[in-house]
Amino acid sequence: MPEWNEILVILVVAMVVFGPHRLPEMARKAGKMMAEFRVAARELREGIEKELAVEEMKQVAQDVVTPTKEAASELQKSLADSEKALKTSTPLARPTDTQPGTERAEEKEAADHQGSEPAGGAEEPEESEESTGDPDTRPDPEPSASPRT
Repeated sequence: MPEWNEILVILVVAMVVFGPHRLPEMARKAGKMMAEFRVAARELREGIEKELAVEEMKQVAQDVVTPTKEAASELQKSLADSEKALKTSTPLARPTDTQPGTERAEEKEAADHQGSEPAGGAEEPEESEESTGDPDTRPDPEPSASPRT
């Protein structure tokens, strides 16, 4: 940075060269040029910062996309292996047993036997509301056949 004595020498030389009448006009032009230079430098710096931010965002996106693509590839391979294993394995049930609305043969047989004979010995009859001792749940007795007198 220039010192005060250097600035003073520059001002004296400018006054001699341009004259006292043109010096204020030249100072205004120099001030406007400096302001324009500052605006241009600021715009250039902001443009560079935006480009750097865009490049940084692209890099972050790439850092996220790459592992995601790798994981998707691994999942697709695993799915393909599972499908291959499923196709080569022997089925546990007949294809007709898996259709909606059909019962398996064992379930049909169990249902047939359940209706004819009890599965685990004699079943105990369930208590109904009539047989409980709670007076609130007992039905009203039917009127007797003989009239009261």
